Amino acid sequence: MRPKSSKAFAPAHISGIFIICTDTDPLLSGSMGAGICLESGAITAVTPHNETTIHINGFESGAPTTLSAIRSLTDTPVLVETELGVPHGCGFGTSGAGALSSVLAANDVLSLNLTLNEVAEAAHTAEITNMTGLGDVAGQAFGGVSIRKKPGISESNIEKIPCSDETISWVSFGEISTRSVLSDEMKKRAINSAGKKRLRELMEKPTLSNFFIQSCKFATEIQLMSPKVKDAIEAVESAGGLASQAMLGSTVFAINDSGALSEFGHVHESRISNTGAHLL
Repeated sequence: MRPKSSKAFAPAHISGIFIICTDTDPLLSGSMGAGICLESGAITAVTPHNETTIHINGFESGAPTTLSAIRSLTDTPVLVETELGVPHGCGFGTSGAGALSSVLAANDVLSLNLTLNEVAEAAHTAEITNMTGLGDVAGQAFGGVSIRKKPGISESNIEKIPCSDETISWVSFGEISTRSVLSDEMKKRAINSAGKKRLRELMEKPTLSNFFIQSCKFATEIQLMSPKVKDAIEAVESAGGLASQAMLGSTVFAINDSGALSEFGHVHESRISNTGAHLL
């Protein structure tokens, strides 16, 4: 008979603007910024097992962020089975979504009796120590389109941008290594300079449209855009939509693209998720 398992969901999270914040305490490290949660994301089942093993989309994976997060909460071995509804390494916060959904399910099946904040802190700490992300988990824990006013995990640090369940379209051209960007001091300085200005502009007018406008300016200023990304953004804008580059990935995401993205590759869609990570 198969042991009892628990299942949880964490939304994909697209960062549009971010400011890198470093501290010796991982809970005070991460980023300020703004991003969008999607109804697509990570669905994870966790089952007690003879040894801790992680499968992603049916294949065994090292998944260091998920492994670190699980081991920080329990010594009990578990089987972690994650299905990702978005591409990995392309700016959708998949390492954070995988880790957060995993610890949320583990908390339930193992009766660890931890709060959402506590399991989110475990996932966030694992992201920081493994250099796979900065602020995705904070956004994923609470959902919606959010402005993170401080690094770390606390709903009091988050301001939600009111919006309906708009449909986000995207096309991905490939990966950008988060670790390589976060270890480049010149890039970090450029990111923080642009990020502070764009976050300030967004907070003066916290709307979904302005989120896209400021995100696109941020992406342009930090110079991580490939020619394909730039062309796709311009095509969406010419069609009357709004678009920017997902951070950190070679992905263009948009609203009201009127089919403009289709000439650049296979277009995927997902509605904005106004709910954060939760058990299924």
